[in-house]
Amino acid sequence: PYYPITSGNVSELSRDNPVLATDSGKPGGSRFGFRDDVDAVKDTYSTSNGGVSTTDLDADEDGDLDEDHKLLLQSSLPLLKSRNSAVVLAVCSLQYYCGVASIKTRSALGKALVRIHRDRREIQYVVLVSIRTLVKECPSAFSPFLNDFFVKGMDPSFTRMIKLDILVSLCIDPAAIEAILTELRTYVRHNDRAFACASIRAVGKITELARVVYDRRAFTAGLDASSARREANIIALNCLSGLVTLSEFSRNQLVVGECAETMQRILAQLWSRGYDSINGTDFEIVTDPSRVQERALKRLLLILVRSLSPEEDDNTDEEKPEHDKLKTRTVRVPGNAISSIVWVIGEWFILSKARSPWNIDLEKKACIQLETLRLLSRCFPELNSGIKLQAVHLASKMLLMVKANAHQSSSTSSKVSALCEFILAMGRVDVAQDVRDRSRYESNILQVAMGLSHDTSSMQSTPGSNLISLEQAKSMLLYEKPTASSLPLDGKEFGSIKNETDLFRFGTLSSVVCHKVGGSSLPLPKWSDANSPSALRDPPAPEDDNALMNGSHEAGGLYSSSSGDKSSSSDESASDESSSEETDDSSSESDDSDSDGNNDVTEKLSNVFGNGVVTNSTFSAHSSKLERPAPCNSVESSSSSSSSSDTDSDSDESSEGIDPPDDGGDSCAKFPSELSVGIILEMDAANQTQIPMQFSKQASVASSQIAAGLEDLVMSPLVVDKNDISQPLNDIEDSGPWKDIVKPELGGGLFAKMRFLHGSKRTKEAQVMGLDPANPSTVCLEVHIENMRTDAGTLRHVRLVHRGGTGNGIIAPSRVISPPEIPILKQGQTTSIFIGLTFASATDRDGMVLAKFDIKSDRGSSPVEIRPSLGELLDSPNSMSQSEFDKACTELQGIHQRITSVVSVSSKNDDVYGKIPIAILQHLNLKQVGKWTDKGCFVGTLPASRNNVYVVIECNTLRKTCEIIVCGNNAMASNSIIGLVKQALQQLLKS
Repeated sequence: PYYPITSGNVSELSRDNPVLATDSGKPGGSRFGFRDDVDAVKDTYSTSNGGVSTTDLDADEDGDLDEDHKLLLQSSLPLLKSRNSAVVLAVCSLQYYCGVASIKTRSALGKALVRIHRDRREIQYVVLVSIRTLVKECPSAFSPFLNDFFVKGMDPSFTRMIKLDILVSLCIDPAAIEAILTELRTYVRHNDRAFACASIRAVGKITELARVVYDRRAFTAGLDASSARREANIIALNCLSGLVTLSEFSRNQLVVGECAETMQRILAQLWSRGYDSINGTDFEIVTDPSRVQERALKRLLLILVRSLSPEEDDNTDEEKPEHDKLKTRTVRVPGNAISSIVWVIGEWFILSKARSPWNIDLEKKACIQLETLRLLSRCFPELNSGIKLQAVHLASKMLLMVKANAHQSSSTSSKVSALCEFILAMGRVDVAQDVRDRSRYESNILQVAMGLSHDTSSMQSTPGSNLISLEQAKSMLLYEKPTASSLPLDGKEFGSIKNETDLFRFGTLSSVVCHKVGGSSLPLPKWSDANSPSALRDPPAPEDDNALMNGSHEAGGLYSSSSGDKSSSSDESASDESSSEETDDSSSESDDSDSDGNNDVTEKLSNVFGNGVVTNSTFSAHSSKLERPAPCNSVESSSSSSSSSDTDSDSDESSEGIDPPDDGGDSCAKFPSELSVGIILEMDAANQTQIPMQFSKQASVASSQIAAGLEDLVMSPLVVDKNDISQPLNDIEDSGPWKDIVKPELGGGLFAKMRFLHGSKRTKEAQVMGLDPANPSTVCLEVHIENMRTDAGTLRHVRLVHRGGTGNGIIAPSRVISPPEIPILKQGQTTSIFIGLTFASATDRDGMVLAKFDIKSDRGSSPVEIRPSLGELLDSPNSMSQSEFDKACTELQGIHQRITSVVSVSSKNDDVYGKIPIAILQHLNLKQVGKWTDKGCFVGTLPASRNNVYVVIECNTLRKTCEIIVCGNNAMASNSIIGLVKQALQQLLKS
C-alpha cells in the first residue's frame, strides 16, 4: 500500500500512527533514534584518517522491523529530496524518533538538511537549529559537510552563533579540529564582539574536545596513550599562545575578559593529573619548551593588577606615570574574568616546584602573593560575590601554605597571614549569604586545624577531642579537584539530567524557541506493548462489477455522505425504472442506452461522480433529435435519471418555488440547431433564456453536490491552438486597444499583450473575481499570452507574479487578483487570462496609479508595469440626452473650465472620420451621447471627484482638421483627457 506523506502528516505519523505503536519498537535489540552508540563511536575513530568506517553496515539495517514499520521508513526517505524544507524536516523528525540508527540513513538525513539550509534566512535559522540538535547526537552525519558550516560574510548574527555551535560539535577527528581552529583564528577578530567572545569560548571547548578525541582514538586504535596526550597538549598550548597574543593587542574589555576565562580553563586542563588507564600510571608533566604557560601567568597577573588597582587620582602626580604605563598595557575586565584569574593565581601558588610552569625565586613569589592579597583586601567590599568567594578560598590556601612552609621569612609570613585573616574576617560578616557561609566554614576548619590569631571572638568553639589535623585540612582545601568541563553531560551516564533540547519534541516550534508553545510541545507516546492489527493499514478491497450492476454495494459513491444516499450510487437502469413511472418515452430511451456495449463504463462514472453528470448515452440519445424541439417530459426524465433518486424530489421542487412546465408551452427547451466553432470561448453568445428551468435547477443541484469539498480548487487557464480560435465580432467593444508588454525576442519566445476592459465586460469580470465594479479604483485587464518560440520548444510554468514597491506619490494596488499558473504552453498555443486590480485610492491625476508584475516562465522573467491612464479610470455615467449634454457644456464657459485644441488629420482616406468614435471609446472609458455626424459628444465621470467631463469632437473634412473641446471643473484632468484624445487620433491615423 502507498501511504501519502506530506509536511503536515509526517510528524503526526511519528507520534500517533498505529503502524508505530507496536511491540516491534525495538525488535531484536535494534538501535533506534539518531544517536551514535558505543559501537558507532568506535567505528568513527577506527580508521587511520579518523573517518567513518563502513565495515559493519549490515549490523545497523532494519531487518528485524515489522513490515509496515519498515515500509513507512523506506517510503519517507525519498521525500528527503523534496524542495519543501518543512517536508524534509518532518522526515528527519520521523527518522529521529522511529528510525534505525543506520549509518546510511544518518548520512541521507545529514545531506538533506545541509541542502535545505541554503535558503532564506528564516528557513536557514530553523534548519540550523535542528542541525544543532542532531549534530550533538550524531556528528558523523554532518562531518562530510564541515565546510558548509563555516561562517560567511553575509550571515546574520544569530546564524553565526548557531554555526559556531555546530562547528564545535563536529570536532570528532584530528583533521576537523585543525580545520576548525584555523577558521576560528579569523572569528576571534570579528567586529561583532559577541561573536568574537563566543569564538573564544569555542576555542576552549575544542581544546577540551581534542583531549577526548585523541585519548579515545588511542584507546580504540591501540596507539600509545602518552603520545596521543602529548598531541592534545600541543593543541592546548597553541590555543593558549593565541589567546595570550589576542589579550595583548585587544582593547575591548569583553574580549580580554573572555580570553582570561578561556585561559583559566586551558591551564586547569594542563595542570590536572591525568591517569593512563592502559599502563596504570599518571601522565607525564606537560612539556612546554616555548614557555607558553609562563606567558599566560604573567599576562593574567598584569590583568589582575590592572583590574584591582584604584582609579587614577589627580592629586597623586607622582603615581600618574605608573598608572599610564599600566593603562596602556591592558584593560579592566569584568568580574567573572577576575574570579577566574584569582583561581589560576591561587592554584599556581600551591603548585610544587616540579609541576610549576613558572619557576621564580621564593622571595619574588612571596612578593607576588603579598601584593595580590593586599589588592584583594583593599577592594574586598566593592567586589562581587564571585570574586569574594575566590578571594576567601585564596586566603585559606595561603594560610595553610604559610603554616606548611616554615622556611619563609617571618616578616613576609606574618604579613601574608594577617592579610589572609583580614579577608576571612570581612567575609564572615559579608552581606552575601554564600560568601558569609563559605568564609565561616573555612575559618572554622583553619581554627580547628592550626588556629587563627586575629578576630576569633565571633567564631564557634569546638571540643578539643575533635581537632582536625593539618593534613586533613590540606586534603579539604588544597588537594586537586576534578576540573570543570564545558562539554554537555551524556544522557547515558546521567539519565535523570536532560538538556534543553531533550525537553521538547524535535522538529517542533517548542524545540526551536526552547519553551512550551501551544500544542507543539505534546510528548511522544510510549511504544505499545502489543501489535496493532494489520487490517488498520490494509487498503480497501476493490468493488465487484456485478455488485455495481445489481446495486448491492454499500459504498455509496465518492461524494455520498450517509446510508440514505444508496440510491444515488445504483445503476442507470434503476433510475430509468423510477422515471418510467412518469413517462414512457424516457423509459424507452433509457432502455436503449442500457443495451449499449459501453454502458458499464457509463454506470461506473455515474456512480463515482454522483448526480448531474451528462453521460455519453444521454448525449447519444439526443444526438439525433437536435434539429427538433426537445419535449418537456424528456427534460424531466433526464433530470430525474441524472439527479438523486430520492422520493422527495417533487417536494423539493415545490419547496423551491418552481412549477413544472405546461405541456406544449413555450417553456420547453429548444436545442440549438447548430453549434458554432468558438462557442466554448464565446460564452456571452449563449442565450441563457433558452435553458430549461428544470435543467437549470438540475445543474445547480448537481454542481453543488459535485463541487462539495472542491471550493478552493483553481483551474489553470484554457490553452488552445492559435489557428483554432475565431475572432469574435464584438471583440473591440467595451475594451481598450491591445498593447504589447513582452516581446518574444526578449521573453524567450513568450509574447504577451494586454488591454483594459470597459463597460459590461469590466463589470462581469470584476464580479467573477470578487471585486466591486462600483469602485472607481477597480481595474480589469485581459492578457493574451502566446508561445512564439522559433525552435518548436515548449514554455513551462508560465505565471504572472505581482511585485510590490512604488515611488513617492504613486498609488499602489491594495488588492490584486492574479490568474493561476499555466503549466505547459506549446508552440503556437495561446491563452487569455484576466487580472483584477483595486488600487488603494482613486485619483483624478493621470499616471499616478501603478502596478508592477513579473511574467515568468522556465525561459526567464520579464518585468511589466501596468499604469492605467486617466481615460481608463473614467466611469461611464447614466444615460444622458443631447439637450442635457448641451446644457452642461453651456454652463462651463470659464477660462479653466473649457479647453480647446485642434488636431490635423492628414489622411487621404475619408473613411477615417467615421472610425474616430470607435478609437475614442477604445482609448477612453467614455459614453457617447447621440450619433456621430462628423461631430461627436462624449461624457465621462472622474474617479475621485465624481465630476462629469464633457468631450466634443468636431471634424472639418475640407480643412482636414479635428477640433477637440473638453469641458470640466478640473483643469488638470481636462488637459490629460485632451492629450489622451490626441494619442487616440494619432494611433488611428497610423493604422
